[in-house]
Amino acid sequence: MQALTKISCTVTLLLLSFSLNGMPGNDTVRYELLMSSQMLKSVNLAPDFIPSLDISPERHVLLSSKTQFYLLGWGGMTPLGKSATSGTIRSFAFSSDSLLMVIKNDEVCYFDAKGVLTRLLKLPGSEMGICAGKDVMYVYDRSTTKTNKAVYVVSPGGKYAVLLEVTSPITSAVELNNMLLFSSGNMVVQFDMKTKEYKILASLSKEKTVQSLTVDSSHNRIYFATDRAIYAVNDTSAITISDGIGGILKYFDDGLLIFDPAKRFLLRITGIEEELKKPKTEKPVISQQSEPGLLKNQNIIDLVKSGLSEALIISIIKRSKAEFDLSIDAMIKISGEGVSSAIIMEMRQAMKRQASQTQIK
Repeated sequence: MQALTKISCTVTLLLLSFSLNGMPGNDTVRYELLMSSQMLKSVNLAPDFIPSLDISPERHVLLSSKTQFYLLGWGGMTPLGKSATSGTIRSFAFSSDSLLMVIKNDEVCYFDAKGVLTRLLKLPGSEMGICAGKDVMYVYDRSTTKTNKAVYVVSPGGKYAVLLEVTSPITSAVELNNMLLFSSGNMVVQFDMKTKEYKILASLSKEKTVQSLTVDSSHNRIYFATDRAIYAVNDTSAITISDGIGGILKYFDDGLLIFDPAKRFLLRITGIEEELKKPKTEKPVISQQSEPGLLKNQNIIDLVKSGLSEALIISIIKRSKAEFDLSIDAMIKISGEGVSSAIIMEMRQAMKRQASQTQIK
């Protein structure tokens, strides 16, 4: 347990101020690196995470492997409950009354007081996801083999009924204002639970698949993501938030969480709504008082090992103050850590830009 809690010493939030794709760069938008494979490696953890996350009643991030839950908070990362020795955890979500509901194999289970998964009901398939509604839970079919895929409503007491059916796998779902929003294929769809009418809110090119969606209920803002990009729904169009990262989304505490289970990577973005509301012609206002810490060589190495794309890392460097060591030995070291020549070139350019700005002053 002591080794597990040491992660709190290594989790240094990288408050990086750089622009959203297609938006003016200023200090409104912040990226915070909450977890990376390197951080986990430093405490000898390498869970095989599943594509699911939620926030616990204690405001910790809940993640899971196929057999074990983990809580990520300021105290570090610690296992939650007992390992599921029989069966595979596929998805999970907290109910409106803070009960942890879990899809294990083809069953809906709940976490009892002893930290044991207890069966509530059996489902018609094993490739299911789960999300919470106001008074119910929704279970949706992610199967690629079945002809019809359904969303089921699970009511208190363990009874379930079919809410809707579609032909493509349902990858994510969330309730908003008596509407069920779900992603299927390359689309985000709204289902009115009163009128039973469908409405396509956003549609990407056919080769793309929406992996996840979430909502900022305070602003009625819908976010969705593929494996490589994040979008926000704006009226009848989609705005690209980032074309360098993607994954599983969760909006929490005025921030957007982005989780890539394969890369063991968790990022939080804040200030998106303020940026989206600004007129496109508005000039950025740089606030020196809220400026983040200087980027250094090790920060770049950590970002590369976290799996961020080369283009996104270069964008970070362009939008941040830096204090890079460009000596021969330092360059040899970061090259050996996998930092590309294009990123190294941008590091050099960043130091030249700062030197010229200093001379002008």
